[in-house]
Amino acid sequence: GNLREPRPPFFKQLPISPHTLQLSPQAKTHLVDLVESTMGGFQSAKEVKDKPVVLIIGGGFGGIEVAKLLDKDAAFNVVIIDRKNYFLHNMALLRAAVVDKWEQKCVIPYSKLLKYGSVVQGEVVSIAKDGKSVKVHGEEKEITCDYMVVGTGSSYAFPGKIAEVDSKKVAPKYEELRKVVAGATEITVIGGGAVGLELIGEIAHYAPEKKITLIHGGETLLNRTELSAKMKEKSLAAVQKFPNVKVLLGQRVDFKELGNQLKESPASFVAGKREITTSKGEKVSTDLVFMCTGAKLNTAAFKENLPTNEEGRIKVNEYLQIEGCDTAFAVGDCADYEPKFAYVAKFQAPTVNKNIRALEAKKKLTKHKKSPALTLLSLGPKCGTSQLPMGIVAGDFVTRTIKGDLFVKNTWADLNQNIAKPVETRDSAGRRKSMMSLEAAMKIDEERVKEIMETGLGKQKEVEKGQTNT
Repeated sequence: GNLREPRPPFFKQLPISPHTLQLSPQAKTHLVDLVESTMGGFQSAKEVKDKPVVLIIGGGFGGIEVAKLLDKDAAFNVVIIDRKNYFLHNMALLRAAVVDKWEQKCVIPYSKLLKYGSVVQGEVVSIAKDGKSVKVHGEEKEITCDYMVVGTGSSYAFPGKIAEVDSKKVAPKYEELRKVVAGATEITVIGGGAVGLELIGEIAHYAPEKKITLIHGGETLLNRTELSAKMKEKSLAAVQKFPNVKVLLGQRVDFKELGNQLKESPASFVAGKREITTSKGEKVSTDLVFMCTGAKLNTAAFKENLPTNEEGRIKVNEYLQIEGCDTAFAVGDCADYEPKFAYVAKFQAPTVNKNIRALEAKKKLTKHKKSPALTLLSLGPKCGTSQLPMGIVAGDFVTRTIKGDLFVKNTWADLNQNIAKPVETRDSAGRRKSMMSLEAAMKIDEERVKEIMETGLGKQKEVEKGQTNT
């Protein structure tokens, strides 16, 4: 058989090529590993061993983009710490409520994200005031760094996001949800923000036999956003095009009964036959209620030590530096610089990359240019509304052309993965690079590094009752 491709270039230095040896495939694999570890492995160690350590807290959309940019030339030793062992593509996740196995498209391994750095599982419980170190749950020793990027993002109750830290526990949750949805005949969605509307669109399209009622407290949909009146009106018209959807605006619900049940679960839905009476006295018969009343910032790691605004978002300057911390930055939802959208976090990454490199080279920093306003609201695979730059509002065709697959293909590509052939773990050469990255960054021995790569940093926290943070 042939050796694995691609073969390392240092095989050319050998007096005999391993692929000509009469060995079993397993033996040849072991030989490749041995040669890499004794030749290529040590060569890789020098690439990040003495480089500045960049600690990225949160492996979400902003975090992975910053990490890739800083990692690509081995100028920095990049370490991502995330409480999950997988990337969650939550922008596409609601479709999993009705489409079998869809959640598999939204759970992406980190294994191929970085060339030289490392991604490690752990829950950061505290970030130092100077942005130079963090404490991880169950880890006695603080982890220090030269630069830090905070990208802890925000949370949404299941099924908008999921709090599970282990990728293997995701699918069973959505399989159970699909059974609940399949068994319901009258579904109520409370909350007319983006998540509520997109959930309605998915159910209305894939389960047109379901009767769906949207109850929203505002007089317009999306009323808590800065979207234009035209976008809000067009979104209402788009939802009302579904013959199985009824919209009740300006009406509220007493959450006492529902709230008690929701406290016992990290989910945003309550199943069971009931009648809801709105604030205007309208009675709604239902056997499944989804609560879509907004996201929450993941602030636990920084709320005690870093400067925050009234929303709880980290205060940053025009260079995306955290106030009072010249070498620490914040991106995405947790930063108070721009609206909370995934694309904003991705667009902030190049600025952070440039400024960390500029600080290291003692050069002038780059001011961040705010992203153009853009909102793409999918209502199932065929319908939706969009607000584009310069206030342009578009409908079904433009929305599904841009966001047809809910950015699934692009997001897998962002993590250097092929959705048809996902790679769950790094190959032997990549694993050694990760080990050497962690060994240098954390100043620990090889045995401890191996332990961390197998079990994560510290002691993994179990998902608590009612926990929604992701």
